[in-house]
Amino acid sequence: MIKINKQLFWDVDFKKLDYKKDADFIISRVLFYGDVGDYKLIEKKYGKKKIKEIIKKASYPNKKSLNFWSSIFNIPLESFKCINKSLIKKPNSF
Repeated sequence: MIKINKQLFWDVDFKKLDYKKDADFIISRVLFYGDVGDYKLIEKKYGKKKIKEIIKKASYPNKKSLNFWSSIFNIPLESFKCINKSLIKKPNSF
């Protein structure tokens, strides 16, 4: 077990999370809402390669975080799944 900030998982029963099975969820939550300490813990647990794979598949947009991780991992914004979805959507007309 790694000692991630449990407050990041306010909406789930933290005790029921499985670090292997729920890796995508845990990594995404830490990347979007965690701090440097939380990141260092998941980097030790999962490795940078796994983290990069997960961040590109994240399905909920948080453009500020995506810009940050894009810069850190040198990933083009177009590579993120949630950016592609938002670019495809047509603007609503009133």
